[in-house]
Amino acid sequence: MFQGWENFYLIVGPSAGALIGLMFVVVTLSQGRDSQQYEAGKHLYTSPIVWHLSVVLGLSAAAIAPPVTPILFGTGAGVLALIGIGFGLRSTTGIARNRLTGADTKFDMWFYGILPTVTYIAMATSAVAMLLGSRWAEAAVASSLTALLMVSIHAEWDLVTFLAPRSKADKKS
Repeated sequence: MFQGWENFYLIVGPSAGALIGLMFVVVTLSQGRDSQQYEAGKHLYTSPIVWHLSVVLGLSAAAIAPPVTPILFGTGAGVLALIGIGFGLRSTTGIARNRLTGADTKFDMWFYGILPTVTYIAMATSAVAMLLGSRWAEAAVASSLTALLMVSIHAEWDLVTFLAPRSKADKKS
């Protein structure tokens, strides 16, 4: 289906899979925290990252699977994008409301909520373009997946650097 894009998807998909594995490390670092804060953080921070990476992995696999047609791919990408928009909006409003990170709340709203939402809007637009047979849709989908991967890499790095120093301090006390 995506003629000439096979190598791109063979790089992007496994990268997302490896980063999903890293999320297990991130979750391990968050153990021993206040359970109410942990639950809010899980719903607003970690679960959306796993969703983003799963979308990248799933669509990368679908892009190189022989039986997947452009209509099937466009429909699937559109549905996943709509769910992703919901995750992004939930994270944005939840982070604004809960202020779990204090002064970093606006930063977190952008990187965990607003940027993923904008990326999913672009993906939904790409999916519609694919359904309409637009030639630029393949590049637009690839750009959306790359943006989602980059946002997720940043978010994982942010979570690890936020949680790791606190985990060391917790062990000393």
